[in-house]
Amino acid sequence: MRNKLFAILLCLSFLCPVLTARAESAQHPYTVAEVESLCDGIVAYKKTASGASSVQQYIDNGLCADAGTTAEFYAITLSQSGYYDFSAYEKALLAYLERNEVYSATTREKYALALIACGSGSEYIRRVCDSDIGAQGLMSLVFGLHLLNNGYTSAAYTVDTLIGAILDCRLSEGGWAVIGSTGDVDVTAMTVQALAPYYGLYSSVTAAIDSALSLLSQRQLESGGFRSMGVENCESAAQVLTALSSLGVDQNTDARFIKNGCTVLDAMLGYRNADGTFAHADSGFSESATTQAFYAMRAYLRMRYGQGAFYLLDRRDPDALRAAQPAPTGSRQDPGPTDHAPASTTAPAEASTADASPAAPKQYATDAPTEGATFQPADAPTDPESPDEAAPAQSGSGSYKRYAILAILLAAAILCAILFLCKKRSFKHYLSVLILAAAAIAFLLLTNFESKEAYAQVGDKASVTGSVTMTIRCDTVIDEDDKPSSIPDDGVILPVTTFTLGEGETAYDILLEASKRYDIRIDNRGGDGSAYIAGIQYLYEYDYGSLSGWMYRVNGAFPDVGCQGYALSDGDVIEWLYTKEIGKDL
Repeated sequence: MRNKLFAILLCLSFLCPVLTARAESAQHPYTVAEVESLCDGIVAYKKTASGASSVQQYIDNGLCADAGTTAEFYAITLSQSGYYDFSAYEKALLAYLERNEVYSATTREKYALALIACGSGSEYIRRVCDSDIGAQGLMSLVFGLHLLNNGYTSAAYTVDTLIGAILDCRLSEGGWAVIGSTGDVDVTAMTVQALAPYYGLYSSVTAAIDSALSLLSQRQLESGGFRSMGVENCESAAQVLTALSSLGVDQNTDARFIKNGCTVLDAMLGYRNADGTFAHADSGFSESATTQAFYAMRAYLRMRYGQGAFYLLDRRDPDALRAAQPAPTGSRQDPGPTDHAPASTTAPAEASTADASPAAPKQYATDAPTEGATFQPADAPTDPESPDEAAPAQSGSGSYKRYAILAILLAAAILCAILFLCKKRSFKHYLSVLILAAAAIAFLLLTNFESKEAYAQVGDKASVTGSVTMTIRCDTVIDEDDKPSSIPDDGVILPVTTFTLGEGETAYDILLEASKRYDIRIDNRGGDGSAYIAGIQYLYEYDYGSLSGWMYRVNGAFPDVGCQGYALSDGDVIEWLYTKEIGKDL
């Protein structure tokens, strides 16, 4: 008996450390070195992809090649992580802006921020501050505040009036959204990022941020992550991590943002790929997710290093800094100390241009943070500046591909046999055949071929739950002289039409069915599960100004989720409408 008891105690002595370790591992306290290593993984990927051997070489080559498309927030984050020479990139971006017309006010503001991060004194920045702040709704106010926080002035706004305009956009539940009446996680987090330097300085801002943090805490999932437009994804976690870090809130220790032992960073790293990049919601590389994860980790590291908020740019041109503006007046001013500890003891207007600690490690950026779907909300954040070509919303099944690949391999084998029989036995001949076969297979895998008849065929629905009606209209442009020839004179692309409703079908499914049945061109620029309708029948977003684009309405209301996340019910009335003023003209 004594021996058995001794054996049990001995086993428990071995098990206790294991059980303790497991309990502690439920919440991993990330160190600065670990997060730096994760950032290094993204940088290594970008260097390899561009053929660069150093970060500076990547800036001078790969970053310059992508100037104006996907490079801007890489440049900002690199600038916020150490000293590099951005003169070549600045020149490349200004050349891009000289060649291209940029329709989105928010996009122009992002370019201006990238130039500021490079230490540029370009007049482009001042023109954007004077003309674009507030020109495209909430997000242009948010990015406009980032510009003013970095010392620039605007002909239209002061810091006081700009903060007031942003606070006026708050929804009743305490968050913000580009469209709809329910606060969106990404938009709320991005708004907090802009307001963060004023936390604890102005009572109205402090109260608004506290309310927003409460909302974000409530929205956090058991995984530690967040949903935006109905889909849990990497980018939403990245935006919340950036917001918390901008406020000086450490996600490692703040109980409000630890659910089931999981932190925001835990959730974000759940989308990390083996090569160091990040996926959006499922698996595979996503440029948007990778850049935003990179952006968020740098914001977190800046908080840990005591460098300040990510958007307070260290290299801004000192000649561009404005004199400190007066504090907000009236109800927006906190005349005395608040009960809250401010994120910073220095107002952004007075921040030094040398905020960065010299001990801070190098690092890189994420792509421009998404601002949600400006017109028709996507199920997940999308980058409106994405250089990818607009693709039809539908694709073939690809069932023919396995046979085609076998045919390619068989043809390659036959060709090799012929070369052998013809005594062409040089290694170069066989290598050429293999390269051609590999190229043919790659082309096949990256494309879909489908006959028009097969594409237009709409299959029977296994489980019918009712019917819905849908119409597609662009009445707002019928008087425009330059409207596309594909647009009918009355603006009705699809009259009110009845569709059979299958179980689980969404607003996107019915739109896709209409495009197939009635040969209507649909351009979807979102990813799998996150459709973003950029164009219908060759009429696109931004065709008639920075507030123009497609929106959808169900039963007279604009939903708070993307079209691929809106499950329909029997009798629903769907409208796809083109707006020139983000819905105000509908």
